[in-house]
Amino acid sequence: MIPRIRVQMANSFKQRELQRALPQVVGSLSLDALSTLIDVLSTASEPYVHDFQAICRQILANYYTAGIIASKQPILLSPSTQVRLGDQEQHIETLYSEEKLKQGELISHIQTYRTIADRDAIQAVHELLSLFVVPNLTIDEPETTRLRDAARRGVASIKRIYAQNDLIIDKNATVTEEHVDALDALAARIAQDQSQHPIKRLIQVAAAATISGLLIFVFGYFLATHERAVFEHPGQLVLLAILIVATTAAASYIKTHDLSPYWVPIPLAAMLATILLTPQIGLVLSFVLALFVSNLFADFYVVIICALTAAIAVYAVRHVRHRNQFYRPMIFLPISYALLIAAADLLRFFPVEQIYDHILPGIVIGAAAPILTIGLLPIFESLFHITTDITLLELSDPNRTLLRQLAVRAPGTYTHSLIMANLSEGAAEAIAANPLLARVGCYYHDIGKVNKPEYFSENQGLQGGRNPHDRLMPYLSMLIIASHVREGLELAEEHGLPQSICDLIAQHHGTTVIEYFYERAVELGDRSVREEDFRYNGPKPQTKEAGILMLADSVEAAARTLAERTPSRMRQLVHKIIQQKFTAGELDECALTLRDLLKIEDSFIRVLMGVLHSRMAYPWQKANRKWQTV
Repeated sequence: MIPRIRVQMANSFKQRELQRALPQVVGSLSLDALSTLIDVLSTASEPYVHDFQAICRQILANYYTAGIIASKQPILLSPSTQVRLGDQEQHIETLYSEEKLKQGELISHIQTYRTIADRDAIQAVHELLSLFVVPNLTIDEPETTRLRDAARRGVASIKRIYAQNDLIIDKNATVTEEHVDALDALAARIAQDQSQHPIKRLIQVAAAATISGLLIFVFGYFLATHERAVFEHPGQLVLLAILIVATTAAASYIKTHDLSPYWVPIPLAAMLATILLTPQIGLVLSFVLALFVSNLFADFYVVIICALTAAIAVYAVRHVRHRNQFYRPMIFLPISYALLIAAADLLRFFPVEQIYDHILPGIVIGAAAPILTIGLLPIFESLFHITTDITLLELSDPNRTLLRQLAVRAPGTYTHSLIMANLSEGAAEAIAANPLLARVGCYYHDIGKVNKPEYFSENQGLQGGRNPHDRLMPYLSMLIIASHVREGLELAEEHGLPQSICDLIAQHHGTTVIEYFYERAVELGDRSVREEDFRYNGPKPQTKEAGILMLADSVEAAARTLAERTPSRMRQLVHKIIQQKFTAGELDECALTLRDLLKIEDSFIRVLMGVLHSRMAYPWQKANRKWQTV
């Protein structure tokens, strides 16, 4: 079979060439042919002569247009034969041989014209036209050979065709590459036949669904027993469902288009789950997704490589707080993919060229996954109201607008927030809560006080100690004090603070009573005063971090009133405040346990003794005391 033929076209048949060669041609005719032509043309009318000339030119033109090839250059023509004329490739079904035309093939063409009906005239015309038949196509042998070789290399060779019930390999026979290829082809054919059979296809789908269902059940059981907060949060469950569905859909697309399984972005899903939720969830999700992928590709090594690289991704981002920390997984993941894929392929004795082909997608997905994670994080944070450590660290910048306003307008409140942050962060670390969330929550918990800073005692030092509440009724003072929570939420929403910070602002006072103004109202003798009218609107703390903020807020304010700041006095104060909040039921709706409260108490005391420690008096202070006693 000749896939392509390159030919070189000679000059086309032209009328002036016929006229130029006519004297020489006439001399080459036989006497019989020459006399026949003279008899026919000399007695014919002028229109007949013109028709005769036109027929001869038309016959030759048809052959030259189709192509005349030398008899020594046979071409096997078929419906798929392509002939390249110059730079253009054409499909040619008919080529004329110089020898066959001269031997008589011309006669059949001449006989189709009624103008030439006499037998002797037909023979004479045949002899005349045969003298003008020369090849106008020649085969370009070097180019044809090159194209044949290229086509041959591009077509897979057929080693052997097996019929039904043929034995591929006998027992105790040496296994060759041909046997392996035949067995692989048999397995592929069996899989294809099964996939086309409706019942077998249904069984395959049911089996895959069963395996997937069991994996989902195991993952759900893990969440229910070890990550209860996530399991009870519908939004976070939807997030996990999106990660699972998107990854398996990508794997299915990759499988359908016969791409490498290492293109499946399992590390991307693992990193998103780790940063948005917890490293434990990210790690378990990695193994679940790896098993999903193995269910599609049926390759044990793919499971190992995908699971290990995803676990490395989880490890690399487990403590990410800055966006520039993503450079680490961008280095770790491609190296891990390359090493693991190379090791797995070497164990299976793959050729080096194939190993390179396998490593490439791993390196690309390993480098791209961290970049995609950076881009997708803000979207998922916004959609599912999740605050990552990256966002919290950005919010902790003291140069942010709200914190600068708080420091300038309400410096006492700002200082109170900083000390609270130290208390809350230490307590959160002690009970394995989120220390960064607790710290940043303290920074913003009282931002509502920037509108009326002079009504809060910590800021009244700038007013010369004047207290504007002395001129107000207790209930009105209570409304002003309580309004800082509502106004803080409005400012938080205006400046786009995440929901977790807004929740801490709303919950840090719970439903506690504003006791100072309640007692003032009672002292004024108003019998209609109700304790419920002097409570914050709440809600009560819903998380460990919110409970810590409530306790730290009260402890920091009360600790400043101690005249003697000894460890024993400090412990008594902290213990009393925590006990009051616990007894009042303010901590009933958060997950703090009695063990947690003991740890929080110890942490508070340790921080307070460091912050509110006493110092030795300076010499001039001692002299001043002596002068005062004289």
